[in-house]
Amino acid sequence: MRNELTNLPEKVEIKKAVNLYCKEKTISKAEFAVKSGISDATLSNLEAERWDKLSNPMLMRIWNFCNRNMVDDLFSTTDFVSTFKICDKARKYHFMIGLTADTGMGKTTAISAYSRRKNVFYVCYDKTMNPRQFFLALLRELAYPFESNLNEMINRAADELNKLENPLVIIDEAGKLNQTMILYLHVLRDKVSGNCGIVLAGMPYFKDNMVKMAAKEKEGYAEFLRRINLWHSYVGLQPKEIEEICKTHGITDPERIKDLKRKRRFGDLMNEIYLEKVMKEEI
Repeated sequence: MRNELTNLPEKVEIKKAVNLYCKEKTISKAEFAVKSGISDATLSNLEAERWDKLSNPMLMRIWNFCNRNMVDDLFSTTDFVSTFKICDKARKYHFMIGLTADTGMGKTTAISAYSRRKNVFYVCYDKTMNPRQFFLALLRELAYPFESNLNEMINRAADELNKLENPLVIIDEAGKLNQTMILYLHVLRDKVSGNCGIVLAGMPYFKDNMVKMAAKEKEGYAEFLRRINLWHSYVGLQPKEIEEICKTHGITDPERIKDLKRKRRFGDLMNEIYLEKVMKEEI
């Protein structure tokens, strides 16, 4: 149940969400505090249910963190299943894999769902990040609070990853990586290549740009491209999958389903379904 004024769930549900997150990731509460960026005092107040000491914005921040990689509606589409297989392969063989898909095809949904697993670490890159901020985010994901110069931060991240059994680092929005970040990720890759898998997820232009920059002999691109063991691209929703999703959401009219089968992107289909429910005042 949610508080209608704040859109905040019942406070005890937030505590349960923290417990579930820690259980799924097999991490301690102290490690959770580091990963989520909350203080020990905040965590202690949450554990003891001292709600008067926790503001609604702080509770919402904790709730959002616990649910950032939780997916409400999981459908075993061809692309969704293939993402899990690709991630499994990257972990088992310590591959670096490029995963490409157009916007709205469910790439982030799939890799976010996979990142709930033990020893899987998810970082979403954005163009406002400099290399130090990126590796600080990675170290936070590793529940290792460490700030120093960039060289030491990369070494610490590599050391922590090499301590784990078949870890996986997932970097979302990899198509936005600039040349400097490519060079630093090259360093990280070489330090963990014998123990850690890496999945680089981005738009189709991610691979195109890598190939183009390598052909132009831009520093670092050819070497980094060579270290990507394989590429995997999404194929889009299949007709049977669309039909299943429609029926799950109460759409049974054959003509309407036929019309929706033109949608190949998961996001586009779900948006159409949502709008239809709104227009029918079903939500």
